[in-house]
Amino acid sequence: MAHQSLYRRYRPRRFGEVRGQQHLVDALRNAVIEDRVGHAYLFSGPRGTGKTSTARILAKVLNCEAPIDGEPCCECASCLSVESGTSFDVHELDAASNNGVDNIRDLISRAALGTPGRTKVYILDEVHMLTAAASNALLKILEEPPDHVVFVLATTDPQKVLPTIRSRAQHFEVTLLPAADLEALVDFVVADAELELSAAGRAHVLRVGGGSARDTLSALDRVVAAGGVPDDDGDAVDELVEALCGRDTARALIAVENALARGRSPRVLGEALIARLRDVFLAAVGAPLPRLTEADRTRATDQAGRLGAVGATRALEVLGDAFVGIQDALDPRIPLEIALVRLTRADADISVAALADRLARLEQGGPSRGAPEGPAPRGAAAAAARPRTEPMADAGAEPPAEPVVDAAPAAAPAAAADRGVSTDDPEDLPIPPIPAGGSPADGAREMLRQRSGSARPAARPAASAAPSRPATRPAPPRPAGRRQPAPETPATGASAPESAGEAAPTPPPSPTPAAPAVAPVGGGTPPDLATLTERWSTSVLPSLSQRARPRFTAGRWLAIEGTEAVLGLPNAPHAARCEELRPEVEAALSAAFGTPLTLRLAVDGAAVDPGDRRAMAGRRAEPVEEEILDSQTIAELDDAVDVAASGVDRVAAMFPGAELVDDPEP
Repeated sequence: MAHQSLYRRYRPRRFGEVRGQQHLVDALRNAVIEDRVGHAYLFSGPRGTGKTSTARILAKVLNCEAPIDGEPCCECASCLSVESGTSFDVHELDAASNNGVDNIRDLISRAALGTPGRTKVYILDEVHMLTAAASNALLKILEEPPDHVVFVLATTDPQKVLPTIRSRAQHFEVTLLPAADLEALVDFVVADAELELSAAGRAHVLRVGGGSARDTLSALDRVVAAGGVPDDDGDAVDELVEALCGRDTARALIAVENALARGRSPRVLGEALIARLRDVFLAAVGAPLPRLTEADRTRATDQAGRLGAVGATRALEVLGDAFVGIQDALDPRIPLEIALVRLTRADADISVAALADRLARLEQGGPSRGAPEGPAPRGAAAAAARPRTEPMADAGAEPPAEPVVDAAPAAAPAAAADRGVSTDDPEDLPIPPIPAGGSPADGAREMLRQRSGSARPAARPAASAAPSRPATRPAPPRPAGRRQPAPETPATGASAPESAGEAAPTPPPSPTPAAPAVAPVGGGTPPDLATLTERWSTSVLPSLSQRARPRFTAGRWLAIEGTEAVLGLPNAPHAARCEELRPEVEAALSAAFGTPLTLRLAVDGAAVDPGDRRAMAGRRAEPVEEEILDSQTIAELDDAVDVAASGVDRVAAMFPGAELVDDPEP
């Protein structure tokens, strides 16, 4: 006798032999026993799960001469003819190749003819392949067939079947077989056929079967014929998953090369990898895996623990995107290899999903493989980058008894001094690091705290000056949320404060340009008012810093009283802001005239107010009510000038040999 494939030799003959589809078997057996068999059935599900075999069993029992408890006897002439395929009562039609409207018309014309048995059964495989015209032609007879006709439709894609056909049939869905049922089937076939199968071969057969009874028996046929486990892409898939878990790019590329060298298609290899990653993802989220054997479930759980649900999800997304356009690629393996490189090297992928994966690994305390590591910070910058709760101790010094929580404000100016940045202005302070366990908002609040702590002290009141005309209304207070610029430092620069428990190195002098530190020269005579006015505009005022020059431009010299010069300013707020820079102007005047001169600021209504556009245009100022608005405008303009001057000073510090041209025009 010629050899017969195992899946044909061990095809189920009775309902009781069908494995894994108990819901379908019980429904059909009860319908036969109670004589409630429907005129049309639709079986849908994956391949090799028993759809056609169950339809043949139904045809046998409907024409069996001696059915037993809803099961065919499998001994009468009718049952034997159905099994051999010679029965006139059973007509099988492959709808994939007979999908035209003429084939369905021929079926309809023969349906009314009688047969030797009690019931005429039509089995239509792959019914979703029928054309639209053929499907519509089948509708009428499917809804009202002759009394002795039963239709059994089978498909692997029920969504493509017309809804009108599905509504005319009893629809049963068959599922993939659990691993336990397949193990029992393999053990039964091996024992009954007296085959030799190793443990490795048994695991291979069950893995290749993937829940399909026919695929499992076909794989068993191959293993028995080859005398062992054949060389397939299962090992390559295992290698690829292990490479993804270990972030090993070389291992992944070598596995792909070996699989392709054995003749595997990149797309088939990618599909197998995606199927395996799906099992890993389900294991990561704790979903049951009844299709997998115990060994495969253990392996998937172990890989899920290393890859994680986030890593498995990202791998599925990246591979899915790579295989969208693989058919159009010049070399199909390129998209697969690029996807594997992106999955195994974090620095090769800057997508949001990759960054989220790196953050998740960092939160778990593991290294983010593939990410470039930068040099470790040194000096004061390293001190500023330390967590705020970490004690800071110098080498050889005794560590503090408890963590120093205020080390960052002291380390920040030192870090700025190391970079050659002035620490006089709060804008120059570096952004402090985010505290350990904190959020970016905590770092922002710490930066605001440092800046508010380094704000300049309140200026001396302008009331000490003898005003020629009292201010009609005091200037309104500044809003609490505005930044207060830092006071101007002397030419010697500011030294960074020492942090607790650490001797901070003395920073270099601040590069911010300051007033010329010229020692007063004795022996000179104080200038008169005319000389002072002339020299002020030609030499003294241009020598002032970028912060002082715009503030004192609006001034007008009122008198010279011995060694004290009186400068008139538009209003009291302006005089208060100029008072902050008075030492710089005094030093410039003393250097210009060779004798110590002091400066007294007064409020002079005739002075030009730079914030009053009407006065700049030569018009008469409006009444007192609008002086408040002008004062606020002056304060806002002064803040803008401070920021601009700070930027100019930084540029001058960066390029010491460059000459900055001052353009007085706006």
